[in-house]
Amino acid sequence: MMVVMQHSNYLNDINVGATAVDAFFVLSSFLLTMLLLKKCVKMVSESAGYGKWVSVMVDYFMKRFFRVYPFFALVALLLWWMPFEDKNRFYWIESADKYDLYKVLTFDYDHRYLMLWTLPLEITYYLYIPLLVLAVLALRQFWWIAALILQMWIVNDSLYTYKTHHMLLRPHISTFLQGSLAAVVFVKFDAWRRASAFEFSRCSAVALRTVECSMLVVLISECTRAVFYKWIHEPFVVAPPGDPFISVWLAYIIVIEMILPSPTSAALEWNVLRYWGKVSFSLYLLHPFVIYSERIQNLNNFYDRLFAKVVLLLSLTSAS
Repeated sequence: MMVVMQHSNYLNDINVGATAVDAFFVLSSFLLTMLLLKKCVKMVSESAGYGKWVSVMVDYFMKRFFRVYPFFALVALLLWWMPFEDKNRFYWIESADKYDLYKVLTFDYDHRYLMLWTLPLEITYYLYIPLLVLAVLALRQFWWIAALILQMWIVNDSLYTYKTHHMLLRPHISTFLQGSLAAVVFVKFDAWRRASAFEFSRCSAVALRTVECSMLVVLISECTRAVFYKWIHEPFVVAPPGDPFISVWLAYIIVIEMILPSPTSAALEWNVLRYWGKVSFSLYLLHPFVIYSERIQNLNNFYDRLFAKVVLLLSLTSAS
């Protein structure tokens, strides 16, 4: 929805689209790493054979590919079938002879139009997640040393590496890695808590919630370049070049909410938000066909345009 807002020229002064993309990178890498790590930990405890390991890894790769690529290919075919005027209107393709279907489907760098640039990054990084999980398992009780070093590198890279839209994986790798690292921290802490029967005391719960609220304030401030930075203190660190630096704050807010849920996570579990989350990939790829529609843009009244977009987007993404 935030990408839709960006392309609809709402809140463009704070680039909500970049924030949304980074948030998705963190969330997806967190979820996939967490699920795969839990499966692998279980297989280690069961002394599973090579056949089981191969089966799990093949299942992982197939699900990652078929979860996103077929619909992407369908959109690419739809664009190929459209006349040039529609290609240009909906996906900003500059010339009639520039759209090469084969290069689009094979993720050629010069053919990643509009939002299509994120999918190659996601699929490429998802291929590395099993290696990260296996490395964590191989380190055993020393995993935290590697995690600490990786966390320091992520912060440094995020602050001093220029990243923005339509780039290769390298500038965005720290964002993906932060989500995976947070998942490792959560899985390890959760396993220790279950084994030790640890329960948060009132004081420790208040301390953890204070840390979370502080992170939330800094996250909002970084996204808007305001709030804390204007009301209380200037940023403590240099503003990163390119898109805002939100991955660390977002990742550990997720970890804290998983460990000790609060009204924040309850609010985000609202059925309306959960439904939009279920259709988010369709919404991401299909929204240009609605918001850049000539008929929608020709509506004079702001609220006519707003409700027309919401109704059409909901209908289109639900049908897909």
